[in-house]
Amino acid sequence: MKKGVITLSGLALLTILATSGIKKSEYSTGITGQSTAGCTCHKGTKGTVTLAGIGTTVVKGKAYPITVTYNQGATEAEWGIDIKAVTGTLTSSNSKITVSSNEGYHNTPLGTSGTSYTYTGLTWTAPATVTTSAAKVLTFATVGGTGGGNGYYALGTTSTQVVAVSPVEFETVNASWIGNNNVNLIWKTATENNTNYFEIERSFNNEAFTAIAKVTAAGMSTSLKTYSFEDKVLGSNIAYYRIKEVDDDGLATYSEINAVNVKPVKNFVKSVYPNPIVTGQPVNIDYVATMNGRVNIDLYNSLGKKMNSLTVDAVTGENNIKFNPGRFVSPGIYYVIVNDGIERIAQVPVSVQ
Repeated sequence: MKKGVITLSGLALLTILATSGIKKSEYSTGITGQSTAGCTCHKGTKGTVTLAGIGTTVVKGKAYPITVTYNQGATEAEWGIDIKAVTGTLTSSNSKITVSSNEGYHNTPLGTSGTSYTYTGLTWTAPATVTTSAAKVLTFATVGGTGGGNGYYALGTTSTQVVAVSPVEFETVNASWIGNNNVNLIWKTATENNTNYFEIERSFNNEAFTAIAKVTAAGMSTSLKTYSFEDKVLGSNIAYYRIKEVDDDGLATYSEINAVNVKPVKNFVKSVYPNPIVTGQPVNIDYVATMNGRVNIDLYNSLGKKMNSLTVDAVTGENNIKFNPGRFVSPGIYYVIVNDGIERIAQVPVSVQ
């Protein structure tokens, strides 16, 4: 199963706006105002806005601390900011920057005079959902307005595009029955981005999955990688498998689910319980048969004397057989022996208390 990238249908993800605190304009950015038209605390020199903390790719669901820096050639009296996330989640730990409806803006002056100022305490979390469309994901821009009050002194337009990727792209995942109670799993990855390890998970009801093994991942890869694992299944059932990838940040990505029809090659006893038992209490024997047939159960004491026996008809697949050692069996160690009329299937010690 391949996973793609987040799509915004051409919308910008982050729009960086530096503002004087007057009414914000959605289409413009940068330090706003000038001494004659707008906020009087800002001078009249055009500048540039840059964003740091996000590289050329981002991982879905990952949090990225970001900084926004405004630079210009002349001295400004005060600095302000307006930053908007169109997708993902924007948060602020800076007490001077308020975030509302995914937009952060200054609630008090953020800096004094100088030729540059950097806004810190901002975090952008990439969207958790990855779709299968275009690769253009993140754009931040500084857009010049038409007057001092709406961002006129931001310099031109700047944009950066970032591709949001899953930590892993699964090319294929296949689970197949190979006989002798074994299932073979093979999965291939098209790309890996800071992958740490894979966990193989199994379920018998397609709801509750349990990790049964761990395989080290490649870490970084843009070429096809192949992994495999062999699982021994003691049962006759439908087994469900999926691969869980965990990256360096602890984030998890799951593969598609594969169902395998488990077909044992010989009869066997899956479990005998409870153990120990009290006098007069029956034991349960979970018996797996490859075909319909009779099964014999005998109870022997520690001296080899047969104490009780039972013969029942078993059906193909799993059978639950209740066997009562008998109320006259005294406390001690006994042996439950199961055979199918051809060979001994199991010999299990049972303690009677």
